[in-house]
Amino acid sequence: MKYLVPVDSSRAALVPIEHLEAAKRRGASVEAVILNVQPRLNRHIAQFTRRADRDALRAERSRAAMAVAIEHLSRAGIPLRALTEMGSPAERIAAVAEAEQVDEILMGVGRHSRWLRWLKPSIAQGVGARTDIPVAVMAHGRESPFERYVVPAGVAGVAALLIAAE
Repeated sequence: MKYLVPVDSSRAALVPIEHLEAAKRRGASVEAVILNVQPRLNRHIAQFTRRADRDALRAERSRAAMAVAIEHLSRAGIPLRALTEMGSPAERIAAVAEAEQVDEILMGVGRHSRWLRWLKPSIAQGVGARTDIPVAVMAHGRESPFERYVVPAGVAGVAALLIAAE
């Protein structure tokens, strides 16, 4: 099977790599396409830099983000292709999945509290909405106590102060 694994520099993004290594050890035929999507710079920032410098920065960040995944897959003997795209992550992941004709998209994500997921929508949900290719989401870790308790308490405290000020 051919899998698309979008990666960034987070540990959570590497969870699908471990899954592919385990599948290979069980004797499954596995092929991987590793993808890193670099965001576009705001045009107000980009106007002060050269295109060549921006491209070099993106290439360096992309190599760094994919290095661990490529190393693990190479060591496991899994054939792979590494690609870098630029733009909106959900759109580019879906487009590359269609173009590469993958069988499944494997996405590793970190766990976040509900309010943070509401504030910052999931890229995995965006990918699923843009393609008919199956998307497997593999969660890693736990939400931090800071995200769970401190931030909501701080927001509630600020809201109480604003209400009291009126």
